[in-house]
Amino acid sequence: MKPSEAILTLWEFWRTKRLLRSLRTPDDVRRHQARLLARQIGRIQTTIPFYREYAGRSFNRWPIMDKSSALGHFSDLNAHGVTAEEAWAAAETGLKSENKSGTVRGLTVGTSSGTSGNRGLFLVSPRERCMWLGSILAHAVPEFPWRSFRIALMLSTNNELYETTNGSGRLSFGYFDLRQGVEASMGRLRAMQPDILIAPPKALREVARLGGVRPSKVFSGGEVLDDLDAAYIREGLGVIPRNIYQATEGFLGIACEHGTIHLNEESMLFEWENVDPDGRRVSPIITDLRRTGQAMVRYRMNDVIHLSDAPCPCGCPRRAVKAVEGRRDDVLRLRGSAGEVMVLPDGIRTTLLDSSRQIDDFRVVQTGDDRIEVRLPAHCGSDLSGAVASRLAGYLMSMGAADPKVDVSLGIEVEYDRKVRRIIGRPWTSAGDGRTYP
Repeated sequence: MKPSEAILTLWEFWRTKRLLRSLRTPDDVRRHQARLLARQIGRIQTTIPFYREYAGRSFNRWPIMDKSSALGHFSDLNAHGVTAEEAWAAAETGLKSENKSGTVRGLTVGTSSGTSGNRGLFLVSPRERCMWLGSILAHAVPEFPWRSFRIALMLSTNNELYETTNGSGRLSFGYFDLRQGVEASMGRLRAMQPDILIAPPKALREVARLGGVRPSKVFSGGEVLDDLDAAYIREGLGVIPRNIYQATEGFLGIACEHGTIHLNEESMLFEWENVDPDGRRVSPIITDLRRTGQAMVRYRMNDVIHLSDAPCPCGCPRRAVKAVEGRRDDVLRLRGSAGEVMVLPDGIRTTLLDSSRQIDDFRVVQTGDDRIEVRLPAHCGSDLSGAVASRLAGYLMSMGAADPKVDVSLGIEVEYDRKVRRIIGRPWTSAGDGRTYP
């Protein structure tokens, strides 16, 4: 890390800590967001070509973007004039050389995993990298810089965002390539004995199983952290895993010590779109209130979020999330007697796990209008398969599905070079008519 980057990171760290202390109530958060939004609108309608024609319009009349439209207008949505072709070429070069993110015109190029279709593409300046790191540290490691930390990051792709931590003096960083599997990294991980371990749930489970590592903080990211994963990780590593809600679109939230995810509302504005008719589950439409190089304005995400109605015991005034349950494409859409029936992943997950204590992993894939395929671990046995098929079919019928067919097979292979999706439904097309506002 260059001296100038270290200074900027520390400044952002202290700025974020001071800001978080000053935001004591939800009203404080709303007022802070309104100030940032007014400044951001004035800035991007002059610096981002796509938004020049929207100057003077009220914000709720600005268009809602998604991954496809953002990629289609990529060059007009960044202030640097970088085309999608340039960014893709730089990203591919980085992956081929050292399995890192690429760079173009001094900007870091990152891509999403593309688990729900097209891969996402984003640009981050060196200044924004430092802002990201300072903000993450303020939320996750408030003891910094009074203490030094060894951080182990287990991912299938390295990224300059994470390399920024190296050379800070108080942070030492180790990258572990998940494409090689967890077991291949355990010798180096045990020798490092990290204070902080960051990895997807599947990798944290394997580290917990293999043993020999006792971090003081564990953060899960990149995939849904199910309750069965959290319990297994806590038992094996001796610490409650905390979820980092981080995506291609930015740093969206982080769990407190009670396990509740609090949204990053000091830097992001969240609008909500209903996923189910009862409004219990929503998808976020986000606006990054500080990002300047690439606009992230009214961007519709594919996540399914269960918002919490109760305040968190930690007293944080930022919006609490009960669970990030997956993606819209994880919602099963089955044939019912009166039309299509939507079945949310949380009910499927609960039904399977309540079927037997032997089930510590599963995969569910919708293969037709009335057909579901379930895969269970090999140790569950064929006797359990029939009971699971019957129980899941009964649950789906109770939700309105008409005579669903459930096929169960045994054997699950964990792939470390891609995200785990335990439940996969049909592709989702949003009409955008269920949107609400904060």
